[in-house]
Amino acid sequence: MKRRDLIKAGVVAGAAAALSAQAQSAQANQPGILTRARNLIFFAYDGMGWEDYAIAQFYARRVLGKPLALERFLATGVSGLQNTNSLTSFVTESSAAGNAWSTGVKTVNGGLAIHIDGRKLTPIFALAKQQGKAVGLVSTATITHATPASFVVSNPDRNAEEQVAEQYLEFGAEVYLGGGQRFFDPAVRRDKKDLYAAYAAKGYGVVKNLRELEASNASKLLGVFSSSHIPYEADRRFQGVDTPSLAQMTRAALPRLAASSKGFVLQVEAARIDHANHLNDPAGSLWDILAADEALEVVMNFVDQNPDTLLIIGSDHVCGAPALYGTGSSYREGSAGVLMLENQKGTFEFMLGRLGNNPSPEQVVEIFRTVKGVTLKPEQAQAVVDAITKRVYLPDAVRYGVQPANTLSWVMRQTDARKPDLPNIGWNSGQHTASPTLFGVYGRGIGAARIGLIDNTYNFTLMTRALGIRFQNPVMSEQEALEILKSRAEVPWNHPEDTLALA
Repeated sequence: MKRRDLIKAGVVAGAAAALSAQAQSAQANQPGILTRARNLIFFAYDGMGWEDYAIAQFYARRVLGKPLALERFLATGVSGLQNTNSLTSFVTESSAAGNAWSTGVKTVNGGLAIHIDGRKLTPIFALAKQQGKAVGLVSTATITHATPASFVVSNPDRNAEEQVAEQYLEFGAEVYLGGGQRFFDPAVRRDKKDLYAAYAAKGYGVVKNLRELEASNASKLLGVFSSSHIPYEADRRFQGVDTPSLAQMTRAALPRLAASSKGFVLQVEAARIDHANHLNDPAGSLWDILAADEALEVVMNFVDQNPDTLLIIGSDHVCGAPALYGTGSSYREGSAGVLMLENQKGTFEFMLGRLGNNPSPEQVVEIFRTVKGVTLKPEQAQAVVDAITKRVYLPDAVRYGVQPANTLSWVMRQTDARKPDLPNIGWNSGQHTASPTLFGVYGRGIGAARIGLIDNTYNFTLMTRALGIRFQNPVMSEQEALEILKSRAEVPWNHPEDTLALA
């Protein structure tokens, strides 16, 4: 081998060793949080990165006139960063990230609490249930979606949501609140099973809208409030879409769970931040973060009043890598893009549902004007029509693969470098990205623990310690998983396509 090649090989090997050492050091970092708790709440921000937080923080202070509850959390709890890579990919997805949280081990993207060789893992809420604790899941996604499901059941396919709905019935959590009626409704399920009746037969109050939720006095609840995911907060708030907010669902869950004599565990997931970032939709992301903040305030107040409760928050991954970027002379116009979001009164999902399959340019112009507060040029409106009717996408369908929504975002981009004519907010892609994310702990007895950078698998360690559980799930190596993947046909799955809930 030539000397140049030897040097090149050494550089590559050194870089690989550095990456390995970095990952191992994060995994080896075990912050000294030894608090014990009767109750545990895990609050998941799906797909949220620090730029999302910055935009919401500025909007809340400048437009709404109040700081975020998340600001109070970061000021009074302890927080740090967590790595998010899955077993075989630096870019994770929600099931593998959920598995890391709930089982303490890395897995391949795509399955729920299971290794690629079929070995089932035991998730944290199943262990808590063995202790006699009540269990609750609350989500703005379908309640059978990857993040809530990964905390309670094992399944090789995160897309098998009809089967997950049956697994939930067998598992027997006290509260399931979210979207996904189609996985319970006999008129829609492929096997025609009536899971509504099956849950009712096991003592659940079955509710399908906010009025029924507020009127129910059932101690166990199955609440599914939409056919697919819960509609976005911007559409609920400004377009009259009638579904519960995340805060309302959380308020319904907490007293039922708190009635348990042995305590409870609860996951609250702000799921549609991820979906909005897949769509590159600034108002969708902003308002779902603000809705999550209302739910977080409910949870923090509960923890303040019930000091035997531990609250953990985290983001499973970043999505789209959004950014509010500087613009204008010396970036003096950098705030303008956030302030423009006040004029946006709905999401691309809502708009696409209204436009249908064959809109005219005039219809496109009108819905952008009324929903986004934006006046499109004729060529921009035609680009939207072409994306919907001809599948001609902007800027491309590779990095920006959640179409036609990403085209709707692209035509709304800033075009004047001197002063924003449109929001100076951009996305790197329509896909998940690899950045470290938010991690934090709030509750009595935490003290001033140093967090630093952890691996996402540490969440399981923290939760088992807090609940007094001693358990270790089996570990698989990356090489073992890659060997199995080589010999197996790739199984198709529907994320991120399922982020558009147009049905």
